[in-house]
Amino acid sequence: MKYSFTSFFCLVLVLLSCTQNEITPPPVNLSNNLANTVPIPSSIMENMEGIYTLGDGQSNLGTEFVCKVSFNKVSFFGNQNGIFLILSYGLKSDNSIQFSGFWRVSETSSQGTINFAMRANDGALDLINSIVNLTPAFKLVGIFKFGGDAKGMELKYAKPFSSFTKANEFMIFGHHGIQTTANPPYAENSVKGVLNAEGYGVNGMELDVRLTKDHVPIFIHDAAINTRLTLKGPLFGNYDQYSFDFLTEFITLIDGQKIPSVEQILRKVVDSTSLKYVWLDIKGNDDIFKYLEPVIRNAYSRAVAQNRDITIFAGLPSDDVIAEFNAQPTYKTNNSNYINDTPYPKYTLPLPTLCELSVDCAIANGSRFFGPRYSEGLLLPDVDRAHAAGIKVISWTLNDKNTIKNYLQNGRFDGFITDYPAIVVYNYYTMF
Repeated sequence: MKYSFTSFFCLVLVLLSCTQNEITPPPVNLSNNLANTVPIPSSIMENMEGIYTLGDGQSNLGTEFVCKVSFNKVSFFGNQNGIFLILSYGLKSDNSIQFSGFWRVSETSSQGTINFAMRANDGALDLINSIVNLTPAFKLVGIFKFGGDAKGMELKYAKPFSSFTKANEFMIFGHHGIQTTANPPYAENSVKGVLNAEGYGVNGMELDVRLTKDHVPIFIHDAAINTRLTLKGPLFGNYDQYSFDFLTEFITLIDGQKIPSVEQILRKVVDSTSLKYVWLDIKGNDDIFKYLEPVIRNAYSRAVAQNRDITIFAGLPSDDVIAEFNAQPTYKTNNSNYINDTPYPKYTLPLPTLCELSVDCAIANGSRFFGPRYSEGLLLPDVDRAHAAGIKVISWTLNDKNTIKNYLQNGRFDGFITDYPAIVVYNYYTMF
């Protein structure tokens, strides 16, 4: 049913939607580098992962890079200013692989376009034929835009990742979905952020959960409607004063997207990414676990049906949230009542959680994860206790370069939340 004042609200929305937009989306690459190419499975492209060095050309973007392949992108994370390159790719009829995308500095909005080509005899044929023993002859040659100038650049394969990093996955969570400081590329807690996050270096997402008036779990950080997260509009007050449909009609995120439901985002994660972890930062609301449980169980059911390895865990950041968690005992036990539509199978296992308060709290609540704030330090005894109990430890939110290096080198954490995943990726794969 339409609200009686819809037309009036729409007019007010148009008149008031003039807030400062601090989103800086990735630059559009107008090159025809990918014209007349065909897709290549990411399973093939994964063979190019490893450490690369600058073989020739300009060093503005760095001299050493970590190459990682995600759902449909190849990314390079450099040793200079947290610079990263995110590239789409395709196979040309001459058996060359063409790359096209952009580079960006993690801590600022500085960015530009970049294109590479990998010729058949420079490794493209080996890659397509799944020859995984790469040599320094394996290289990409390209051009990037920097300060308005076109500069040449050659990346040469140097060595594979260490056996340690191959055997020990490090969990890297995008803060609110994707980097959220210094003019982010997408609105936080958004569909576009989730669909593009892997290219930025993450294998997990930290997203903020609240309830609407009609008990729909949504992703939004702040309790109240404000112009930090949304365009100026006719609504004010808290999100839980309004139904989900009403918010969808009258609220727009700062980059033009709509506030997503938890169900919508998790469906995208399962169907359209290879992300492995989703941290649901529970912000409160009475009965939130009652309404969240079926959404999470159905998401797991969908993932199981697609043979997706994914872990979706709810955060327990306070005593109040823990009380809500314990008020819904089926969340942490077997529950045979939830089943998704055919052909998705029933998912009945206990749903995992993360406790932020202490190791003892994590153990008492049966949590599989412990999430201490980075300012508490390395917490080596606590981390060891958690590991002894089979609990993984994720520190949050690490953005300072020196802190990231210190916590990687001297800590024993299993993962971080960060606004700058490129810095974590580069240091992890080159440090160990």
